[in-house]
Amino acid sequence: MTDTSHDKNSRYWEEFWHKATLPAKDRGPMQVGFWDNKAESFGRNMTDGRREKKLKTVLDLINSTGLDLAGAEVLDIGAGTGALAIPLAKMGARVTVVDFSAEMLKRLNQRAEDENVILTRTVLASWDKIDLDAEGFCKKFDLVIASMTPAVQTPDAFNLMLEASRGICFYSGWVDRKRDPAFNELYRTLFNQEFREGSHGFYLPFMDLYLKGYRPTVTLRQEVQHGDETVDEMVNSIVGFFSATKDIDTAMRNQIHEFILTRSKDGKYYSESVATTGMMVWDMRDHSPS
Repeated sequence: MTDTSHDKNSRYWEEFWHKATLPAKDRGPMQVGFWDNKAESFGRNMTDGRREKKLKTVLDLINSTGLDLAGAEVLDIGAGTGALAIPLAKMGARVTVVDFSAEMLKRLNQRAEDENVILTRTVLASWDKIDLDAEGFCKKFDLVIASMTPAVQTPDAFNLMLEASRGICFYSGWVDRKRDPAFNELYRTLFNQEFREGSHGFYLPFMDLYLKGYRPTVTLRQEVQHGDETVDEMVNSIVGFFSATKDIDTAMRNQIHEFILTRSKDGKYYSESVATTGMMVWDMRDHSPS
């Protein structure tokens, strides 16, 4: 088979994508334990107004494709506690969720029960190890979602997402994130370096799609995020993100704990970060490779 210019571009980009994400593989936020530990407090600091605004942005983007969600087969990859899965199910979609964190799925299922929502199927699995044929996922879903999840961090995992769709896909990821100053100050103290967060960044899948001939509809949004985590929760979060690229020993963890403790108030650490996220939708049936 002839290797066209289009095929070469896609292959070169996938090679770059692999290199860009390699350091974080199976470390930090790519570990099950990281998300199991965050499950109890996940989404706690999001106000109802902020949650509704974010949901509306997502739904407006999906609805712009003309997809009728009532009765649609939907797959939510890295569903977490159900921020999208449960509202979509309430709208009549038949929602299947996949997540590798048992604690996240426990919270999701409890929320679904509390809100009288029926999910079609709940799958405890790491998305990058999914066998689409064995699960019956190949070209099954009218809408496939990967929203702010490290589950679709690599080109291989992203391609699995594409192969599961028979229609619309939705993806969101970080464009930029300026974390609370504590991250930068601690990273400089511990490693004499600037903290550069590894990311399941928006530009990676966007360029992959573009080179494959798709032209996704894109929306960007920026917001200031405030948190009020306990000292231990904040320490666990910092250690988790740092461990994506660094080995954190007991002495370092104790140093991080002391830093956060001295800056906390009534057992809480109040954080502030600025996040810019990208969202995009595209139709798998509509592309024109060049």
